[in-house]
Amino acid sequence: MDRVRARPGGRSAAVRERVFAAVRDALERGDPAALTIEEVARRSGVHQATIYRRWLSTAGLVADLLIALTPVQTPLPDTGDLYEDLVELATRVADTVASPTSQAMLPLIAASADDRLSRAAADYWGSLFDHTATVIRRAQQRGQATTDIDPIHAIESLLAPIYLRTLTTHQPVDTTLVAATAAATARMLHPTAKTSGRAS
Repeated sequence: MDRVRARPGGRSAAVRERVFAAVRDALERGDPAALTIEEVARRSGVHQATIYRRWLSTAGLVADLLIALTPVQTPLPDTGDLYEDLVELATRVADTVASPTSQAMLPLIAASADDRLSRAAADYWGSLFDHTATVIRRAQQRGQATTDIDPIHAIESLLAPIYLRTLTTHQPVDTTLVAATAAATARMLHPTAKTSGRAS
């Protein structure tokens, strides 16, 4: 988050860091009520007018956080087995989605009509899916996955149930779901049409 780009002619880096320290604290505690401009101003000691002028709204603050996290460059599993890679990948995403930060941010992003936040979110998840699709591309190179299916579409199929349960149905995101979605994605990607059960 320290990579948030400074606005030309804006306030000092020290002021900016105080604001984002307050935002990070609210997110890490899973406290969306602490993300209002008024509360961020109180916690950071930065005047409300300064925050409004620079970020305009809570959506602007969250948009800048997403910009800071893009592109996504986290290490990826590379076990040599497509199913195992998918399980590990889905497990990591499920753990991230369950964190207080995600629990505070995801509903806010999903409910927002702010264009800037929508663009930042699209860029972030586009980067996330493209990066994690490396797992599928490696499997395609090994001959473990068909090249007829776009790797990013496959990743969307893997991760969509996790986000659906988190944001919409509020069902458990557990190891059973992770294993089932990994198995379904591996079957979909298997290079032979007649494969059933777990794909290797």
